[in-house]
Amino acid sequence: MRGVFFSLLTYLFPKYCVSCGTNDFFSELLGVCKTCTRRSFGSAKRNREGMRPFAIPNPNDRFLFYENAYALRSRNSVTRDLFLSLKFQNEKQLGRYFSLGWRRLTRVWREDPPNCFVLVPSRKKAGPKPYHAAWHLRERLLQGGNIREDTSLRKVSKDIQSEKRFEDRFFHAKKAFEFIKSDRIIEGLHVLLVDDIFTTGASLNEIARLFKLRGARKVTCVVCLLSGVIESNGCSSQG
Repeated sequence: MRGVFFSLLTYLFPKYCVSCGTNDFFSELLGVCKTCTRRSFGSAKRNREGMRPFAIPNPNDRFLFYENAYALRSRNSVTRDLFLSLKFQNEKQLGRYFSLGWRRLTRVWREDPPNCFVLVPSRKKAGPKPYHAAWHLRERLLQGGNIREDTSLRKVSKDIQSEKRFEDRFFHAKKAFEFIKSDRIIEGLHVLLVDDIFTTGASLNEIARLFKLRGARKVTCVVCLLSGVIESNGCSSQG
């Protein structure tokens, strides 16, 4: 019945590839057609590698409060445009594209799985939650990963992190977040932070610090897209 309903929606409201305008099964599911999906990952070997989460090098210009950080996609000319369509033009199907390979994360933390995850707040809002670029990944963690969500964190700053200069992001992050539920038990837990993009990592690191102060044993970060250049141990990683 669900398949029939999906076919009916596809017939009445076809979803075209946000990159080239083609309509196929891939564009209906991911917002990107099969050809553009292959182009974004390159060769068959890179296709397999591109659908795997990869570790983000630890920045060597700050003290880190999280143990590990992983990204599902790296930034290139294709993923950059697709991510902008997802975040600013509300092309929600692209959330599935940026979540491809998420199940492989379970292998990363097989020995020490997260006890809960936190969707990093993107804006201050008292009403219903706004759409988040990592919303599909959140749904996968809830349903497929069977990890509970902790909602004790909120953003209190009205400023937008992405509009700030590199050095200003760290000062802004220090005052941008706070806990609204002090009764949540975090002591000794492994907390997973989920965000849409890693540019400087300032917000993730500050949130990790707050959770460590509350007694979290370990903090791991996962983002949909790695952007920018991360300097680590004398070498750089271009996302």
